[in-house]
Amino acid sequence: MHEIGAIGEVAVASFMGFIDQLFKDKTPKRGSCDLPGNVEVKTRSKHKYDLIIQRDEDPEKNLVLVTVEMGKIFIHGWCVAGDMMKQEFWADPAGGRPAYFVPKHQLRDIQELLLKAE
Repeated sequence: MHEIGAIGEVAVASFMGFIDQLFKDKTPKRGSCDLPGNVEVKTRSKHKYDLIIQRDEDPEKNLVLVTVEMGKIFIHGWCVAGDMMKQEFWADPAGGRPAYFVPKHQLRDIQELLLKAE
């Protein structure tokens, strides 16, 4: 899963022009971000999967959904975490691990995040 996560981070960093900002923290810290602009990349292993937001996520973070499957990488979009922490997205599909599951069609165009970061 760490490899898939790294692939997602590299994809978003490449898209946003932040390659030189990758992997600055050698040891992950709770509350830190993957990229400048308070950007956290959430990478999933199937293109059909939604963005997962944990209940204790920082509501100010900009979350980007990336999927990696069969050699294909897609950046689906982004959101401000707090905007999507809604009861309608609360679910527990795997049992015992409830979280907010945000459908891809609810995400904002990645170009908006690029403009926001400039």
